[in-house]
This record gives sequence, structure tokens and C-alpha cells, in this order.
Amino acid sequence: PQPSELYYKCFEKINRDPPYNKSGLYCSRNWDGWLCWEDTPAGTYTFQNCPNYFDDFDPTEKATKYCGEDGQWFRHPDTNRTWSNYTLCNENTKAKLKVIYEISLF
Repeated sequence: PQPSELYYKCFEKINRDPPYNKSGLYCSRNWDGWLCWEDTPAGTYTFQNCPNYFDDFDPTEKATKYCGEDGQWFRHPDTNRTWSNYTLCNENTKAKLKVIYEISLF
């Protein structure tokens, strides 16, 4: 699926899922442009597999998002915008592809 299709599926899920019913602060479910994130308790990280629709992303790696103690999603200090961490998604992709290529030569 492409990001636009996933956006609509996420939007439907956000509206269909029951409200967060646990005690305490939490960060609200949202679509960050690449993945759909669930309601997350304050002070915790949430993880999911990296998207598989980018050639240089490894879908076996994890993307993360941090819900602060205040119940707000982490904001990147340079942009002050909410931020999901996708850095592990393509950190070793070139090296992994090189190994796969070298193995395939044998």
C-alpha cells in the first residue's frame, strides 16, 4: 500500500477505535505522514516496524515515537514539530544490501 492509502486506513482506525480508557496522561493516536500511531501512555516509547514502501528502508527495523511525561508527543528541538524516529529504518540499509549483493554473486 502507498502512504495515501495508509493515511485513509489510519484515519478510519482513529475514528473507529474506542477512546483511550486507561488512567493517566497519554498522547493521542495520530498519523505522522508515514505510519499510524496508537494512543500511548505518558512517559513511554511506542515502536513499530519501519514502513515497507521506501526502497532504502528496512521493514524489519523499528521506528519509535516518544510520549512525554506531559502527555504530549516529543517535539524535535530544531523544528519544534512532533517527531517520530525513523533513523534506524535506513541506518544500515546500504551495508545490508551490499552483503546481499555479494552473497548473490556466489
